[in-house]
Amino acid sequence: MEKDRKIKIAADVMMLSCGVILFAVQRYGLWDMWKGTAMEAGFFLCMAVILADLFYQSLCKANTPSSRQQESGNVKAGTGIERLILLDEQNKPVKSWDMAGRTAMLIGRSGGEEDVDVDLEDCAYSSFIDFLHAALNFAQDQWYIEDLGSQNGIKIRKAVDGECYKVMGQPCKVEAGDILYIARSRLLLS
Repeated sequence: MEKDRKIKIAADVMMLSCGVILFAVQRYGLWDMWKGTAMEAGFFLCMAVILADLFYQSLCKANTPSSRQQESGNVKAGTGIERLILLDEQNKPVKSWDMAGRTAMLIGRSGGEEDVDVDLEDCAYSSFIDFLHAALNFAQDQWYIEDLGSQNGIKIRKAVDGECYKVMGQPCKVEAGDILYIARSRLLLS
């Protein structure tokens, strides 16, 4: 979402710059074929629309609930993530785990040396899940997923862009709506 917003702002700034350049070129007679007040009016109209759009975007960003909460210091732990939900093949919830008030959750299978918070032993593909497969950690007002050196790794489908990414080497920030893939098990963060 933030990436899309930055791209939109960059495009608006480029359009505004082009409008200013074209206006200057036309105004100072560098293009003889573009003389007249109709072109000036068109340039001013385009620039006014672009400036209004930039102003509107900045107002929308300032008035989002998350930005108002951050300014007032009322950011809730987990940035909207309250549950971890195991989904079946039809995207129906099978099991869920409460994340409210937690700072860490171990994901894996029971039977290892350590207890796990999210036990995926009952899943169809549990043989592909390590005893300590992954950890969800809460730090700096955000949840992160971390691969604990598992054999088959972790993938995450980001709600923001719908793309699937492999978690490699370092923790990956997760948000509400993201889906974690551990073996063929799917865990929705909500």
